[in-house]
Amino acid sequence: MIGDPKKFAKMLARALLGDYAIYRIYSPATQHNAAVWSKIPPGLRCASIDQQSIEASADPIIRDQAGYAGSGACAYACFEGERIVGLCFYWFGERYLQRNFWPLTDGEAKLVQIITQPDMRGRGIARTLIACSAESMQKNNFRRLYARIWHSNTPSILAFERAGWTRIATVIEINPLRRTRSMRIRLGQSPILDKANDVTA
Repeated sequence: MIGDPKKFAKMLARALLGDYAIYRIYSPATQHNAAVWSKIPPGLRCASIDQQSIEASADPIIRDQAGYAGSGACAYACFEGERIVGLCFYWFGERYLQRNFWPLTDGEAKLVQIITQPDMRGRGIARTLIACSAESMQKNNFRRLYARIWHSNTPSILAFERAGWTRIATVIEINPLRRTRSMRIRLGQSPILDKANDVTA
C-alpha cells in the first residue's frame, strides 16, 4: 500500500529521471515600472557598490559575498541608514561563462546572487533591491536581464514578481538512468533540448 502519494511520486520520478531540477527564468519589463517604486519601504535606499566596500564591511555576512563582485560583475546594496541590509550581483560577458546556465548575448546579464540580512527579512528588502538594481542596469545599457529561481521557492518568486519581473521560461534538468551528462530542456522563450554538465549554477 502506498503511503504519502507526493513522496511516492518524487521517489518514482527520481528512479526514472535520476537527479532532476526545475527552475523558472524571470526577466523584468524593458521599461521601468513606476508602480513598483511607489511601494519602496521608507528609510531604504539602493546604490551600486564596489568589491572593496563589501570587503570592508564589519558584517561577516556581507563580507562573505565579496567574491561575487569584481570584473564582469555589477553589485548593488540596499541600505538602511549606513547599514547594508541586502546585496545583489549581476554577471555578464566572460565572467558569466563559468556558469552559463542561461545563454547570454551582448548587452545581457544575469542576477546570480541576492541576499537579505536575516533580521530584515519580510520587509521588502529583496523586492526593493531587485527593482532598483534592474532600473540601474537598464540605464547602464543592459538591454535584458535574467534570474533563475527554483520552481518552489515561493518567497523569491514573489519578490521578483513584486519587483516587476515576469516568468519567461522554465528549465528542466534530468539525468535519466544516471548518465554521465544531464539533459537540459528549456521551455518558453526559446525551447531547446541540449546536453549540459552534471553541475550547473
